[in-house]
Amino acid sequence: MKPKLPISIRPAKRADIQEIMDLHEDAFDQEDEARIVEALADDGESLLSLVALNEDGWIVGHIQFFPIEVINHDRPANFAGFGPVSAASELQNRGIGTALIEAGLKTIKDQGIQKVFVLGHPKFYKRFGFSQQETVGFAAAWGGPAFMALRLNSGGPEFGELVYPAAFAEN
Repeated sequence: MKPKLPISIRPAKRADIQEIMDLHEDAFDQEDEARIVEALADDGESLLSLVALNEDGWIVGHIQFFPIEVINHDRPANFAGFGPVSAASELQNRGIGTALIEAGLKTIKDQGIQKVFVLGHPKFYKRFGFSQQETVGFAAAWGGPAFMALRLNSGGPEFGELVYPAAFAEN
């Protein structure tokens, strides 16, 4: 692993959207993730958006959190999902994604989010405490070992159908 890069993290601003979209297109080598971020912002469905800045003030990483609705459940839910998360392609494996995930999880935990869901590489996300076991009882458009969750606060339903923002259906 390469040495960690010194970065600072701050909430994203609307003026950052093009730079964030360019970052995701570069990191994923496609436009889907960039379009999701733009649609979440346009639809007012961004729960939390953080950027990582290098020492020169350039955006070198981004993470997006969004609310998830739960239907057919037994209790009120305050759930979230996150993604995409990315770092500039030339700066990957330097701790940017990890720093963004840790900062984002702390912030949404402090906001009272009960559970957060992610679709991603199991080996990477398990180190933050995500597990497939936390998704048992929840129906979603996807599943398998890459679909994981992390309980942040007590409460919330133990089962139900997860409804993601429209931005995910459009892309």
